[in-house]
Amino acid sequence: MAAPSEAVTARPDRAAPRRWRVSLFWRTFLLIAVVVAASLLAWLQVFRAAELQPRAERFAGEIASIVNLTRAGLLSATGTARLELLGDLARNEGIAVLPAEPTDQAMPWPDDRFGAPFEAKLRELLGPETRLASLVNGETGLWIRFEIDDDPYWMLLDPARIARQTNRNWLGWIGIALALATAAALAISRVVNRPLANLALGIEKLARGETPPMLREDAPTELAAVNRSFNRMAADLAALEQDRAEALAGISHDIRTPLTRLRMEIEMSPVDAATRESMADEIDRIDAIVRQFVEFAQPAAAQPPERVDVGRSVESVLDGFRHGPDAARLAMSASVVTGTAWRGAPTALERIVANLVENARRYAAAPDGTVHVEVAARRIGRSLELVVRDHGPGVPADQLERLTRPFTRLDTERNTHGGSGLGLAIVARLARRHGGDLRLELPPDGGLLARVRLGDAST
Repeated sequence: MAAPSEAVTARPDRAAPRRWRVSLFWRTFLLIAVVVAASLLAWLQVFRAAELQPRAERFAGEIASIVNLTRAGLLSATGTARLELLGDLARNEGIAVLPAEPTDQAMPWPDDRFGAPFEAKLRELLGPETRLASLVNGETGLWIRFEIDDDPYWMLLDPARIARQTNRNWLGWIGIALALATAAALAISRVVNRPLANLALGIEKLARGETPPMLREDAPTELAAVNRSFNRMAADLAALEQDRAEALAGISHDIRTPLTRLRMEIEMSPVDAATRESMADEIDRIDAIVRQFVEFAQPAAAQPPERVDVGRSVESVLDGFRHGPDAARLAMSASVVTGTAWRGAPTALERIVANLVENARRYAAAPDGTVHVEVAARRIGRSLELVVRDHGPGVPADQLERLTRPFTRLDTERNTHGGSGLGLAIVARLARRHGGDLRLELPPDGGLLARVRLGDAST
């Protein structure tokens, strides 16, 4: 019966549905930007309110000076000279002086925020009969009503005079304030979050088995304590990895040396050929287990990334199996788009494919003894996806997660297939070191499917 479609990833935390999240940097930036922008806008409003009264009174003083000068000129001029003076004022200064009539229809100035203090100051300087209007008898302008020898007059001024006082370019100031707030928020967020970003990068490198760079210990007190602890932990782990690598190298040498002598003794022993072949197979199995154990435990090698032709690497691995001892019962096919490339360690890519195919060779035989393996590779965005599919008996769905753990084998495999239970664990570790993961799936029509995602070294 075909197994139900199931899947498990080598890192269960990555299988959880991804929610949209805002990074700490952008949260800090938005919070600081809002606070700084609100503060600047508040101070801008306070400044506008505080300087409105002085500006209105200053402008009222200018207009009062014009009115007083005009009044003095008209009082000192008589007859034809007064008419000439009025003409000169209209032509050169844009000032018209008209007699005020009781029937005049005047509208007050519409902007009370500026007009009220402006008119109040004018009355203080020119007398209580002074009035400010924006429309007199249907004509728009800056109208000032004053008296000359108890006779009322209207002075009409260019409205642009008061427009220059009231229509300030506040939008420009607001834009500058927001730009400054954004720049300040970015600078502060970068300073605050850079140590955390460096720590996160160091932890990510450490999780991939790489040696992270030392973090600064001259930071503020709290960050210095965290960085110091991280540096000590990274140094201890590096020393542990080095000690383990040396110990494993010694163990491998110590075990393989007697195995070699034992092989030579078997070849020279008088036992029959079948017994000799069986004993040699057991020695090969022990040697393979030791080699796989050392490979799993060794630290990540500092290998510079290269541009790898995925199709060529896959075919190279499959050719090795086609010329191996079980070539007769292996039916393998590869589906890789010509020109598919990946940037990383070529040995890691070949090891991943080889371990997955070897896992299928060991455990995915059909009832007639044949093993059908399909290998495919494709680019997905900035990642490479490898898929190795077999058509064997599959595994129980509840055992999928266990298969990626080190030294894990199904109970039915312990005495029939040998192995150390490290093949898939090595694949998962190599995938993590290259910014990816391993995902095992049970296709609806049976068998086992291994899906490996690898990130480019340049991304």
